[in-house]
This record gives sequence, C-alpha cells and structure tokens, in this order.
Amino acid sequence: MAFDDFDIIEVHRSIAEYAPTPLHDLGELTSELGIGRIFLKDESQRFGLKAFKALGATYAIYRFLQNEFKNSTVKIPSAPEFYRKTDWLEPGRFTFTTATDGNHGRGVAWVAKKLRQKAVIYMPDNSVPARIDNIRKENAEVILVEGGYDRAVQRCREDAAKNDWQIISDTSWEGYVQIPKWIQAGYSTMFREIDEQIGPKTIDLAIMQGGVGALLAAAARHLNEHHPGIRIVCIEPLAADCLLRSAASPDGMPVSISGSPETIMAGLNCGTPSDIAWPDIRKGVDLFIAIPDNYVCSAMRKLYITNPCIVSGESGAAGFASLLALKQDARLQGALGLLNLGMDSNILLINTEGDTDPYSFLKIINGED
Repeated sequence: MAFDDFDIIEVHRSIAEYAPTPLHDLGELTSELGIGRIFLKDESQRFGLKAFKALGATYAIYRFLQNEFKNSTVKIPSAPEFYRKTDWLEPGRFTFTTATDGNHGRGVAWVAKKLRQKAVIYMPDNSVPARIDNIRKENAEVILVEGGYDRAVQRCREDAAKNDWQIISDTSWEGYVQIPKWIQAGYSTMFREIDEQIGPKTIDLAIMQGGVGALLAAAARHLNEHHPGIRIVCIEPLAADCLLRSAASPDGMPVSISGSPETIMAGLNCGTPSDIAWPDIRKGVDLFIAIPDNYVCSAMRKLYITNPCIVSGESGAAGFASLLALKQDARLQGALGLLNLGMDSNILLINTEGDTDPYSFLKIINGED
C-alpha cells in the first residue's frame, strides 16, 4: 500500500477534533525587536491536548496498524475514515508504550484511548504532577523512572520486549527506526497548514525547538524543499544542548549529554539526539543556539499580554525566547550577526505547547519565577 502526503493529511482530517491551528502575526512585538514580521503557529490548540505531538502519534499508529493487518482478512478503514470508525479493532489487543517528558506520551495515550487499546507511558520521576495527571486521564498507566528521560527510554524498551508491547517512540535507536520516521511524517500536516496560511509571503528564517530532533528534522525537510533559501535555527536549553554539541563534534556525529540535565523546558530536556533525525538536521539546519531558562520566562509573559493572548508553555515559548536572547545576550552577538535580522526579515516560530503545567505557567506569568 502506498502512502503519501495526501494520506497523512487525510488521516488527521478523520479525527473529530481536527482543525488547522492558528497562525498569528506578532505585529506588536516586532518593533521592539527590530524585526519585520514574526509568524507564530499556535499548537497549544491542537486536538484540545495543548501540544502538537499527537500529529505524529496518530499517523504512526495508523501506519503501524495498516502494516500489522495488511495480510489479514480484517478490513481496515481507509485514511479518510480511519479515526471515524474504530469498531473494527478488538479492544485491548495492543498495548502502546513510550517514554516521554509529557506531551508525546499524552498523544500516544490519547490515540490508544480512541482506538480502545492500552497504553503504558514512562516518565522521569521528576515530571510535574499536571503532566502525569494529563496522561492518566487518558486511561494510561504511568511508570515513573529515576534518572531522566534517557533512562525512561531504556526502561520502556526493556519492558516492551518482555511484555510484547508496541513502542511508539519519537526517538530512534539501532533496529528501531520505522515508527519514528512515521511520527516525523505526521508532523508534515502542521507545515502544510503553515504553507496555506502564509500564502505567497516569503519566510526568511524559521526557529525550531530541538529536543531529540524529530520536529526539527521534519521542519528541515519540509521548509528547505518548499521555501528555497530559508535559514533554519535550532533552539535548545543551555542545560540540554545535545544537538548543538553534536553539530560541533569533530566527526559531526550525534553525542549525548552525561548526567540528568535540568531545565524548565521539559519538552526539550533531552540528552541524546534521535539517530534517524540527525542526518536531516545536520544537512538542513543552519545554526544551533542554546539559551538559559530566564529568557523563556520573559517570552511567556510577553506572548501572554500580546493581542491575541497566546498561552505558551516553557518549551512552546523557546522560539520567541531565542529572539529575546539574540537581541539581549552578549554571548549570542556572533549568531545575531550571522542571521542579519532586520525590518525586512520574516520569521516563523512554533508555539509547540500551551500551559501543560498550569501551576508553573501561572507562577511565571505572575513574575514568580
């Protein structure tokens, strides 16, 4: 069975909660930064889950099930009907599992619930209660793992092998590449929406969050193909800059951060790049920068008081935070010079999440960080 871009968007359109998320023009914030236009894609409104991640999980699980039943007599709904018809799949037949800092795991659990399947989600033991509760509300079992995200990935792999569970991970490793590729493909719906919303306008620069690299790789592939001449910047937390370190490594190969990095940008608190994402990142990303957490807090407050009000979580605000850092941090003046930002620049940002930790969000908005 052939799958193409049409197939991806049609899978997402079969979801009852699907609607294109807004693309905001941050007009009132541009003059103080000396930048022409800033467009922000607001994924805080995706599927009612406050994050973009389910775009990948919905498509990857669709592809997994299509492949699983391709030689059976089971009649599987086509892409335009897939999430409209779920009675064809025996309840509880599969257990889907993944490691997460919050948003991807919630997306996997949400899809499992839609399809009447089980979900077991692994999280670092220092995950905030709100993100744990959000996943449990999707009828998933949550297992907390000591030692950070990378250790949660390892525990997920071990338990999945013992229990014959199906891993739906957005990061990859040796022998596990196909599902992360499908997850990256699922993110293309977001970029197709952006193309339609921007129309003939030219985007000069896109600033994309790093993490393990799945979103960044998807952005690099789509934007470089459809927006010739665009420059792409990767933004990471200063404490979890595995992609920047990989780009700077002598052999240009992915490197991991030792220990357990700490940052308020939980969705970007990753120590090891995804193996399958790295080639597209290395080829298609022009600049890597890392910023301290304080710029994120400032960015969240500025986005919240703009018109329209944008609710942006710590990881979601990273792109706008990087603009603040570029303009204010002496350590980034070299990067600012390379980008040559000015009043004729058009910049694309993605608000990857809303207030997935409402308690922390209110503290930051109220200046209590």
